Amino acid sequence: MLREDISILVVDDVNSIRVHVKELLRVCGFRKIVTASSGEEAKALLETQPFQLILCDWHMEPTNGLELLRYVRNHPQFCGIAFILVTAENTRDRILDAVAAGVDDYVVKPLTQGQIQNKVYSVLLKRKVLT
Repeated sequence: MLREDISILVVDDVNSIRVHVKELLRVCGFRKIVTASSGEEAKALLETQPFQLILCDWHMEPTNGLELLRYVRNHPQFCGIAFILVTAENTRDRILDAVAAGVDDYVVKPLTQGQIQNKVYSVLLKRKVLT
């Protein structure tokens, strides 16, 4: 699949972060980028269109990023979607929680173009989404 054909869902409760991540992805050549302001909105979007990648903030209410990850991994229709957590959390316990839940990778804030590019490409290549 080509970059411009890959559908990405960006989930963050802070609008400026959603806009920033979307712009970083556009610079990388991705064009199909949808945003959601909550885990609940993300779940609704998952029901309406296919995504190959989810970039999701960890700290949101009422459904946080780890809970959304668990929902995606436990749902037969969505379990194959690549998932990257975006977080300020970088403690060993938090990382182990995310790995146990099935995260593909995580990006530590503040976000940079290089971080997003490296993590997204790595995950999409590993999952054989990107050709």
